[in-house]
Amino acid sequence: MRRRLSSLFGDRRGASALETAVVLPVVGGLVMVAMDFSNAWLTRLQLEQAAQRGIELVAARKGVATSYNYALTEMTTAWGKDYTSATVDAWLECGGERQASTTANCGTAQRARYVQLSITAPFTPIFGWGSLYDGPGSNGGATLVGDAVVRVQ
Repeated sequence: MRRRLSSLFGDRRGASALETAVVLPVVGGLVMVAMDFSNAWLTRLQLEQAAQRGIELVAARKGVATSYNYALTEMTTAWGKDYTSATVDAWLECGGERQASTTANCGTAQRARYVQLSITAPFTPIFGWGSLYDGPGSNGGATLVGDAVVRVQ
């Protein structure tokens, strides 16, 4: 019996199969995480591109407008998928401080007007992570935001 045990401890056959059985699930898990992370990153970049497209339209028109809904429409069209919210925010800064009204008088202070477009969309991971990651979005996903700002005056 003792001889049989000592021969088993000295035997190296099957060691690589055992190592593979231990390492392969870890590598597979890392690949799955990398795929979900890269997909989320791509979705966020696409949201940013959609917002930038709307901002390009604002910058191309040059000057201050009373409404920037055309840029909002351009942004949502460029996104082309379901989204949670899409907003446009225009504001006036006098001397670097944001004003409550876009028509406020800045006096001698430096005047600057800005337009910001923002779009929020849900992200659902490719793989269901169950209790490992249960994000706030639908199906355990996350909510991603893309935004862009331009100074118009």
